[in-house]
Amino acid sequence: MKPGVPLFAAALAALAAVAAAPRPPAFPAADRVFLGGRIWTADPSRPRAQALALAGDAIVAVGTDPEVRRYVGPATQTVDLRGRFVAPGFNDAHLHFLVVENADLTGAASVEEVQGRIRAYAAAHPDQAWVTGRGWVYGAFPGSLPDRRQLDAAVADRPAFMTSYDGHSAWANSKALQMAGITRDTRDPDHGVIVRDEKGEPTGALKESASRLVGRLVPPASAEDRYAALKRRLEEAASYGLTSAQNASIAAADVAAYERVAAEGGLKVRFYFALPMVKDIAADDLAHYKAMRTKYPGPLMKFGAVKGFVDGVVESKTAAMLEPYPGGGTGELNWTSDDLDRTVALYDREGFQVFLHAIGDKAIRMALDAYERAAHANGTSGRRHRVEHIEAPTRADIARFKPLGVIASTQALFANPDQNTYEVYAPTLGPDRESRAMAFRSLDEAGAVQAFGSDSPVFSMEVLRGIYCAATRMTPEGTPPGGWQPQERISAEAALRHFTRDAAYASFEEQRKGTLAPGMLADLVVLSDDVVAIPPAQILKTRVLLTVMGGRDTYRAGDF
Repeated sequence: MKPGVPLFAAALAALAAVAAAPRPPAFPAADRVFLGGRIWTADPSRPRAQALALAGDAIVAVGTDPEVRRYVGPATQTVDLRGRFVAPGFNDAHLHFLVVENADLTGAASVEEVQGRIRAYAAAHPDQAWVTGRGWVYGAFPGSLPDRRQLDAAVADRPAFMTSYDGHSAWANSKALQMAGITRDTRDPDHGVIVRDEKGEPTGALKESASRLVGRLVPPASAEDRYAALKRRLEEAASYGLTSAQNASIAAADVAAYERVAAEGGLKVRFYFALPMVKDIAADDLAHYKAMRTKYPGPLMKFGAVKGFVDGVVESKTAAMLEPYPGGGTGELNWTSDDLDRTVALYDREGFQVFLHAIGDKAIRMALDAYERAAHANGTSGRRHRVEHIEAPTRADIARFKPLGVIASTQALFANPDQNTYEVYAPTLGPDRESRAMAFRSLDEAGAVQAFGSDSPVFSMEVLRGIYCAATRMTPEGTPPGGWQPQERISAEAALRHFTRDAAYASFEEQRKGTLAPGMLADLVVLSDDVVAIPPAQILKTRVLLTVMGGRDTYRAGDF
């Protein structure tokens, strides 16, 4: 300091220099702000808000209108929500996304209706060597299983092959059986059943692995067909408010379609993929799995899981049960306990998340046991392994999910009490198991992290239908009054959380999505009504108005 210059004068000069220096703005301008809404954030620190601001692919502010207006700049787009409801983008935690078009038998309630749809499809596709379709339900057929003669009546000139709605049974006509060489002398394959009539002749119904005896002959879809099908499904998913999906299986031939659409910038949904869980996997195949995990870490495409099947399904009595079904039998297991434990431990040790399809109470117990033993053997924790479907758990096993840190991956629309549920599913379960079927509330009360999915194409990807079903346990027509097994109903808010925050946790992505908070990905959905506040019956009247993924619109209703 120069002699004679007072200390306070120097301080004033320093302050003036600071004041004159350029400063970054306190509130950088956002690309877009949404004002005047009813925002459900899924963030416990701020559950509700009025407005939010987006910049790039992220959220920069959530709060009141005055708080968020501070982010409005000259080029900011302002959206007046006019009281509409906003939630994090929906996340389907279990589905099979890429489905190539064929005869759609979904919802057909009688043999005649099923046959009519197949005839119409066959007539519209005269050049196809095979007539294929999917979606038939057991309840549409007398005795709960179809017969080849019923399919012959619809398609006689070509082989025909129809997969059930759950993908665990199939139906072949006489030409298809002949081409596959299936006769009365053909032995059942491992983990499969060729259904036979009283004379020992194949009926055309094939359970589990027996379906592959015919399915392997069906010409595969072309690369162009897969690409086109993926584009259609992306449009559909975005219209339902989906911004994320967890693909419970992916065929090697499908990867190229996803890569092609991603390269074009056309992915409207973020994907988490599970690869097949192979017993005694070869070193080269395991290296490939690890390479896929490294190559695709997200946020658009992410690999990191493997998926296996412990048992089958209830309707065909292939779900594995602790006690016999009415009429006998305890189902089918695809693994021995020793093989399952050893295989799960291998993938756990290698850092993969494991999905295990387990529907019957015996299969669910085996899955939980395998996870518990893997953690003990490897000294691992936090793997967030998952049990998929969990249709008929015991009370004791429901209580194990939280302490084991296992995700309960359930499907809201599985509780839809339609014709198939009442005429086939419930009677096959028996009254005791039926009373604990689709135990949404029990899992929540036990503190399990429950992630909701659709298992599409088994059921629709429409999240709002799933929320309605979980909250009412009724069909869209409102039957039965009071709901099916109503003790397992949950609130619409709980169901919404399972489709957002909890689903993100199930794929290790809760730090990036699933809530609306600063720093999170700008994935959100705008709805016409507040599904948390309205009576559940009105949820089905609620519409998706806008879907935003990474800050860009992937769907917009014409009147929004």
